[in-house]
Amino acid sequence: MYIKYVFVLSGMLLLANSCFAEKPADFVLAGIGGESCPLYTRSNALSGVFSLSKTKRYDYSPDRYLNVPHNYSLEVDYILHGLQEVPARDAAANSYQVVLKIDDDSGWVLPMDLAFLAINKPGLGIRYAVPLRTTRIKKISFEVSGSKKSGVELRLNGLRLTERFYGFDTTDEAVLTGPFVSRGVGAEAQPLTSISPNGDYMIAGPRILFIAGIKDSILITAGGNTFQYIADRGNGGYRNLTVPSVFLASGADVRISGGVETAVLRAAPLRDETPAMPITADPGFILLYPQDKWRGKDFEIFRWESFPTILIFDTASYDQQDKLFKRIAFFAEKKGFKGRLARDEEIAELHGWNAHDYSAETLARFFGAAKKASFPLLDEELTLRKILVESGIIRVSGDGFTAGSGAIISISRDSPDYLRLTFMAHEAFHGIFFVDADFREFCKRRWDNLDTDAKRFITSYFDFQQYDISDSFLVLNEFMAHCLQQGVSASGKYFGESLANRIYEKSPWRRAVLPPRDEESGAWPGIAETFRREASALSDYVSMRWGLAAGRVWRVRA
Repeated sequence: MYIKYVFVLSGMLLLANSCFAEKPADFVLAGIGGESCPLYTRSNALSGVFSLSKTKRYDYSPDRYLNVPHNYSLEVDYILHGLQEVPARDAAANSYQVVLKIDDDSGWVLPMDLAFLAINKPGLGIRYAVPLRTTRIKKISFEVSGSKKSGVELRLNGLRLTERFYGFDTTDEAVLTGPFVSRGVGAEAQPLTSISPNGDYMIAGPRILFIAGIKDSILITAGGNTFQYIADRGNGGYRNLTVPSVFLASGADVRISGGVETAVLRAAPLRDETPAMPITADPGFILLYPQDKWRGKDFEIFRWESFPTILIFDTASYDQQDKLFKRIAFFAEKKGFKGRLARDEEIAELHGWNAHDYSAETLARFFGAAKKASFPLLDEELTLRKILVESGIIRVSGDGFTAGSGAIISISRDSPDYLRLTFMAHEAFHGIFFVDADFREFCKRRWDNLDTDAKRFITSYFDFQQYDISDSFLVLNEFMAHCLQQGVSASGKYFGESLANRIYEKSPWRRAVLPPRDEESGAWPGIAETFRREASALSDYVSMRWGLAAGRVWRVRA
């Protein structure tokens, strides 16, 4: 129990606890990990109801000194009762203030309304989190000053320690917020959110910015960088965005131009600093991510924010990518190799892929077959297996592995920028194909209704590329990804010129799968129109479902 008085009597030290003057409050200070700490106060503050019609101070003391971790805040959960509009001549009736103090440190004025967040909803609760600089809490005080005309009461629902953050989040009952944040109207009458912690109150270490409930396209300025979030029709409810710590490291201020329901700046999760754990990010941030900020030199690993069961590997080189995925590629897709484990000397001179995609089922089969055959795996493949198990994509089962949920894709820094964009779109749509049954069914309907000559053409091309075309699932998957890897406007030229010419020039015996060539243009306009139509249909589908488009799987760009 909290000790308040010390007496010396006849050479003896006597301690009298404060229960004679103070009693437990009707609420506690919630600590970390479910810990709760009783608070002691005088009887007139037991309920935590403060009348704002008079000046008074209310003190609360924990029954023990409570240690406070670094980067933590004290959240005050309260609601105001009796607020009402008053005539201008009676403005003094709304003249009141409540100042929060922790151990007599500088005070924090608790907001009496949410005007600073452009929210006008009387009766909404406020959970106001103020940053703590102390390492342990001894006393929490509320200094109330007000007018006798005021009939307003502040009612405390509770106090709790919480990890430090800045910004706001809204529920049906309350707004979670704190200092250093404001909302208003910026240029061109756009809503503008500013988050500007300073000095001792900045969040130490790596930070992330989480934005949710995005109304439309927005601009984000943070750490000297400016990004645009692209809003598209449909968008499937994925109107969230996490800005990784690397894009926030060089500055404190954040500005968001556009309507959002949530904007929270907080410390990055510890797992984000662990090399084997994925960083949550939109593909647009992955493409922009500075390689010198990777946590390892060979590759970086990300979790696709909109599809969290899909991991995205970005490798430093094609060579490093081959060490991770080449043998899986031959096992999963290559003509003459599919379904068997190929040793390095057998495939050393053969090309794998410059980008990769694999389902949980394929990965479980590969690692299960390798374990059963005692097939020697590279260190990189063992690292990959560990990541897959920890991410739940594959699961250890007896002497082998079974599929969990999700998929992986990979691109490389050896690819030029224009190809990285194409490869990211191509592989990412493969990832969605693996994890979404409705998307697979839609793709199958398009394939089933595709003209026979068009099927012969594209299947022959896949065979030319060394895909195992006896695998109908693989063929369907590649048909979809080739249609969606570039914008619809570019798809006709890609199929009707680039791919058709590749067959015509490099595989003359396959020319039978091509219709007559247009002599004037040197292209195949029939093929171009057929596949432009397929790309358009598929693009409309992914736009309606997820707000994506042919040639674009990212929602953010610089």
